Amino acid sequence: MKNIFNKTDGNEILERIEKLTPESKALWGTMNVSQMMAHCARAAQMPTGDIVPKRVGFPISLIGSLLKSKILKSPSFRKNSPTAPEIKITDPRDFEKEKSNFKAAVKKLVDNGESIAKAPQHPFFGKMSPQEWGRINYLHADHHLSQFGA
Repeated sequence: MKNIFNKTDGNEILERIEKLTPESKALWGTMNVSQMMAHCARAAQMPTGDIVPKRVGFPISLIGSLLKSKILKSPSFRKNSPTAPEIKITDPRDFEKEKSNFKAAVKKLVDNGESIAKAPQHPFFGKMSPQEWGRINYLHADHHLSQFGA
């Protein structure tokens, strides 16, 4: 299974980011390309602890814990899934700045590997190992890059 901490998989994500342009249109969802890149950059900061989202409350936390294994083993994310408020982006964003931020956040994960994954928990899935952080970040980036045809 692909993982952002695997250099080949991480570099694939970086190459796909390069394919995005200001004219890239979403195939689903409400974010534009700049908002999506800001959202993904913030999500890529969760495993490092640079972004610390609040854990969802019970019973949603129980559902997340039960679904974690199934989702981590799946080939892709479901469209229009909910997101943590800390990484939800609705305001206008600059394309070049957000592209640079997204690439930098992914590159930080790729270059440092699992040792950089120090955050103990995900807001929905709960306790996460470095390997699980790498998998969820690959799936998340893949999902949104596919959303924009990259």
